[in-house]
Amino acid sequence: DEMLFRYYQNTRLDPVNPPPLAGFALRFYGNGFGDIDRVKIPIEPPVPADVGGDFTLEWWMRAYLAQNASGPCASGPNDGWINGNIIFDRDIFGPGDYGDYGISLSGGRITFGVNNGSESYTLCGPTGVANGIWHHIVVTRRLTGEMRIFIDGRSDAQATGPAGDISYRDGRNTSYQNSDPYLVIGAEKHDAGPEYPSFSGWIDEVRISDFARYNEDFLPPASYFS
Repeated sequence: DEMLFRYYQNTRLDPVNPPPLAGFALRFYGNGFGDIDRVKIPIEPPVPADVGGDFTLEWWMRAYLAQNASGPCASGPNDGWINGNIIFDRDIFGPGDYGDYGISLSGGRITFGVNNGSESYTLCGPTGVANGIWHHIVVTRRLTGEMRIFIDGRSDAQATGPAGDISYRDGRNTSYQNSDPYLVIGAEKHDAGPEYPSFSGWIDEVRISDFARYNEDFLPPASYFS
């Protein structure tokens, strides 16, 4: 199964390596306050977008390094992804429960983090993508803990992180009801402060799948997701 999300606004894309059939995309401005400048996808009650075993997130993006000035990350057993300019946030406030994950732009590179409630791992890609050019980005994760990043159809980084189900626990009680039970695009979901910056740039053609869709290098999609 998969969930598709497509957003449009009145910002025309530049014709520089655009996504397939591009005409419009959602523009984010990096505002990490006031619950603004983001897309919030409810994941409680349970919906298909609440992935946590095998899954794939893919999207097209365009960004500039000067507008996403977070420093580089270090791959390893840490939650360092949260300090990058956050693109996807399926975090929860505090430790425990099934776990969480997120994707950010750290030092202009894709950073993918997973936490299963007791262990964490941040995977840092080596390829810079904050260069004003459209890029197709994929992260995959398996129940076994395998984590991968693909940039423009090419494998960029791979590691074994925490294993197990990291979906949002059904019926979970939280003091952060306005932020925890959501998958957020474009911002740090809790507005926790400038040390957890939000993303500035364009995002288009987001697809979430509940399986690891890519296992080797591939050609990025040549048409929009139907």
